[in-house]
Amino acid sequence: MSFAQSLRLAHLIKQKQDPESSPLSDNFGLFLTITNITLRFTLLVNFNCFHYLINSLWQVVGLNLNSMKFELEFFEEFVTKECRQNAKLNSSIIDYQKKVDVIEAESERIKKCFVRHLFEAKNDRKMEQFIQQHQAHIIRLADKVATIIDQESVHNLKNITSGTSRLNLCKVLLLVFEDLLNYIEVHFTKYFDQDQKIPDAYIFISVKEFEENLNTLQNLFKAKQVEEKLSLIVLYPIIQFTDIPQKQFFSFRRLIYLKHLVKSLFKILEDNNQQNYSQTIYEFLIYLNFNNHHLVQYSVSKVQTELERMDSLQAQLEHLSLLIKNLSQTQVKPDYALKPGRPLIKNLLLNWMDDEVHYIEKRRQLSLMMPPGAQNNVTLGDTKIKTTLSVSQIAYMIRLFKEEGIIVNNNKAELFRFFSKHFSSAHNENISTESFRSKYFANDESSVRHVKDVLNKLLLRLKQQE
Repeated sequence: MSFAQSLRLAHLIKQKQDPESSPLSDNFGLFLTITNITLRFTLLVNFNCFHYLINSLWQVVGLNLNSMKFELEFFEEFVTKECRQNAKLNSSIIDYQKKVDVIEAESERIKKCFVRHLFEAKNDRKMEQFIQQHQAHIIRLADKVATIIDQESVHNLKNITSGTSRLNLCKVLLLVFEDLLNYIEVHFTKYFDQDQKIPDAYIFISVKEFEENLNTLQNLFKAKQVEEKLSLIVLYPIIQFTDIPQKQFFSFRRLIYLKHLVKSLFKILEDNNQQNYSQTIYEFLIYLNFNNHHLVQYSVSKVQTELERMDSLQAQLEHLSLLIKNLSQTQVKPDYALKPGRPLIKNLLLNWMDDEVHYIEKRRQLSLMMPPGAQNNVTLGDTKIKTTLSVSQIAYMIRLFKEEGIIVNNNKAELFRFFSKHFSSAHNENISTESFRSKYFANDESSVRHVKDVLNKLLLRLKQQE
């Protein structure tokens, strides 16, 4: 409150008493002096008293100093008085129930004030600042209360005994602060700052809840035969939350995301109609924008494995085109991200697939290029052995010959180049050396079964010719 505002206040009060009086009158000057000295003294002694006095004086003249005034003065004073560091938590409070009633009544009053301010606010930006300032102050008050009670009491916050101890009063305060924050989050979602820190007490409570859910989820993942690598990726952020050091910054945004993740995982895993839980969970993670590098690497590896099973570069391009189409049409939950500020995992994967398409397309073009006139100069060395086998099946048979000592060449790279150049598969006239190499080392179960059937037929033919 500046001196000019004090002058205006005193002038308005004087006009209330005598509309015709002059601001230069002796009575007004005396009143002004007394008012200004009182205001300055009150400001030095107690800011909250000063705030109350100023607003009361403005209400006398029918005005309001600040229509969006600070609404937490009561709790500020109450916490300072009742939750001192040296206070004995087991001590009994004589007017315990009266104080509990006052706390709850004040909480309801604040809620109504928030709603009133919402309808009276003319500036959306000021309303946002008003709500977020109160949100931050509630968090600070909750942290202050949490510092004087132990973690075990915080974990059992809702377990309030019938006694009238100071510990119970602190628990009531923490529950009221939690209720106020939830109220702001639900009814003032537009203004709620998700990037503010979670109160320390609620971190401890959330850690306990996540630890209980974590054990259940791990058992469900095993029971539903969810891929182990995917399970580790999904559960990693939850494990990380339960292992965080005390006092580490953790935002509401992160907590909201993890709670939604856990709730949705339970819903998926408890649905007995799912055919492939791993695929369903993977698709859900894309929808929820689970954009950490572990899932990106998992996705890339998954697609690369699928591409290696393709017989030709053209087949790889067609498969990638289908994946890009499906992923482009996938919906992503708005304003949700495991890692805020990072690109959507959908966009990360689309960018990688686009690069892969460009690379494979270049390889395909190079494989089709031939020197001028080469078509008229085909030699015996260019002749290909055509087979009815896939690339994987040819590669597996060559691997068997090599491991059994039938083929004794030591340089595998030369073998890959030779067979990829001189053999063609059932669906592929040209086999790339890289494709042949990857199929050689892969253990494709379907190829193993097919080669086994071919060898059994050859064995049967040999017996028939004995």
